[in-house]
This record gives sequence, C-alpha cells and structure tokens, in this order.
Amino acid sequence: MDRVKKGLIIMGHGSKLHYYKEVMEFHRERIMKSGFFDEVELAFAAHGRKPTVDEVIKKMESKEIYLVPLFMAYGVHTAEELPEMLGFEFREGTVELSLDGKKVILCEPVGRDELITYAILNRVMVAKKDLESQTK
Repeated sequence: MDRVKKGLIIMGHGSKLHYYKEVMEFHRERIMKSGFFDEVELAFAAHGRKPTVDEVIKKMESKEIYLVPLFMAYGVHTAEELPEMLGFEFREGTVELSLDGKKVILCEPVGRDELITYAILNRVMVAKKDLESQTK
C-alpha cells in the first residue's frame, strides 16, 4: 500500500514589504528540511496577496494537507474569509475538510501555543544581550 503524501500550508497575512514573506520562507525551509512533510507551501490571507489558500490546495499533490494559520488568534481572515473561501462553517478547534479529493486539516492559530510564550521571552533576552554588546 502506498504511503499518503502529507503537506503543510503555512497561512500568513502577507505584506507589501519583503520582511513578512522572508520570515515565512525561513520557517518553510526549516520545516521542509525536517522531512516531516512531503510538501510545505505558503499562502496569504491579505486581499490581493498571492497565492491564496484555495490556490495552494489545488496545486499541491499531497492527499493530506495541514493548514496552520500563522496568526495570534482567530480573526476576520480565519473566522470569516477562510470558511467562506473553502466552504465550511466556522468553529474553533481543529476542522477536517474534504476539498478537491484531499483531506485538509485546519489547525488553530499559533497564538496560544505555549512555545510562543518562550519566543516572546527569548526576544527580550536577545534584545538585552544586543544592548549589552553595544555598550562594550
């Protein structure tokens, strides 16, 4: 029996500035190197930003796709626009959909993940270290 290809879509807001996409690419590359997924793609939620989630789902070969909103909490993009785009009724928590013959697992936004707390504290420690090195 063939192994089911697994994919990941990291959905972010998007920006006209290059910084946002560069950070998302950084994480995409790190996740790809982990070997956990066969495909890792980016999608954007802001109006006019491409590719959109539905476009990415259609182009992916994976039959099981995890969709992680890179947002701090549910908001307009995750609670209103995404459900409308993908044709499901919004509810909090993990949602499983079937789209284009693919199983899509919509994960919760990353904001409440306990590791985010450590990322915030790490930013403080790095800033402190940077300031200390500037005064030497």
